[in-house]
Amino acid sequence: MKIEKNFYGKLKDGRDVHSFTITNDNGAYIELVDYGATLNKIVVPDKNGNMLDVLVGFDTVEGQELCTDSQGRTVGRVANRIAGKGITIDGKNYQITKNVDGKFTLHSNHEYETVVWSSEIVGDNSVKFTYHSPNGAEGFPGEVDNEVKFTFTDDNEVIIDYNCVPTEKCPLNITNHAYFNLKGFDGGQIVDHEVQFFCDAYTPTDNDAIPTGEIRDVTGTAFDFRTPKTIEKDVDEKDEQLIIGRGYDHNFAISGYDGTLKKFAVVKSDKSGIVLEAYTDLPGSQFYIGNYMNGTQIGKAGKPIEYRTGFCLETQYFPDAANHEEFISNIFSPEKPFVSRTIFKFSK
Repeated sequence: MKIEKNFYGKLKDGRDVHSFTITNDNGAYIELVDYGATLNKIVVPDKNGNMLDVLVGFDTVEGQELCTDSQGRTVGRVANRIAGKGITIDGKNYQITKNVDGKFTLHSNHEYETVVWSSEIVGDNSVKFTYHSPNGAEGFPGEVDNEVKFTFTDDNEVIIDYNCVPTEKCPLNITNHAYFNLKGFDGGQIVDHEVQFFCDAYTPTDNDAIPTGEIRDVTGTAFDFRTPKTIEKDVDEKDEQLIIGRGYDHNFAISGYDGTLKKFAVVKSDKSGIVLEAYTDLPGSQFYIGNYMNGTQIGKAGKPIEYRTGFCLETQYFPDAANHEEFISNIFSPEKPFVSRTIFKFSK
C-alpha cells in the first residue's frame, strides 16, 4: 500500500487544493481531494482485468469548483432535505438556510462541500480530513468538529468513518455523495445495472421530495428491489412517487436496523462484471439515479455529465428526521456524537 499527496490546483479565491491517491498492493486505487473532502476516483479491475474509474465527477479544480450535484462530496451538517419550517430542539426553533427556491433546505446549503478540509495521512492506507463548522452555520445551533477518514484496503474496500462532535444539541446526518457507474465514469446510462436492496420499506415524499412521515412497504411497488432487477425494469411505471422524483430519488429503510454494520445493497454491471456491495450502520440510504443531470456540467476527460449516468447510495438518517417523531432521531450532542461507518466493496 502507498499514499501520494499532490497539488491539485488553486481555487478562484486563491486557496490551494491537494489530492491524495491510495494505491493497494493489487494496483487498484482511490483518489481523494481535500476540497469538500471528496471521494474523486475509485479505480478497480473489470472482468477482463482492465482498470476502470467507477465514479462520475471531475478531474480539474475548475470542474470541482463549478460542481452543482455534489459528486463525491462529504455532505453536512445534514445531508438531504429539511422542510421549510426548520428544526425545533427543546422548544426552540432554528430557521435553516432555505436554498431551494426559498422553500426548503437541501444538503445544508452545501456548507461542507465548499471548504478545503484539513488533511492528515494516517498509516499507509488512510487519509483523515477535519473541518470545524462554526456556531450558527446555515442557522444550525452550536459548533461541530467533523472528522472523516477514508481507508482503502487490498480487498478493494472503500471504508468511510465519520466522527462529528457538536458543542450542543444539533441534527447531524453526514454522508458521501458519490455517483457510481460500474461501466466506468464514461460508460453511459446506468439503468442497465442490476440492483438488490435489503430494504423492506421506503419513505414516500411530498411534491418537494420531503418525506411525509409514512414508512411504506415496498411489496408490489416499483420500489421493491429485494429480488435483483435492473433499474430500468420499473423506473418508468406510472407511480406517483416516481413522477415526483423524476425516477428513483428516495430513502430506503434498511431492514433489521440495529445500529450495527449491515450490507444493504448489491449492484452489478454485466458489461464490466464489477460488483459493488454497500454496508452501513445507519437506518437508511438515498437511492438516486441522476435524474437532474443534464449535460451542462463538464466532467472527467472533458465529457458532459449526462442524464442518469451515475447512481448514488447515500447512507443516512431518514430525510427531515428532526421533524418526524416516527423516524429514528438524528439529534446529537457533546455526549452523543455522530459516529458512523460506510463501506463500498468492489469485486468481479
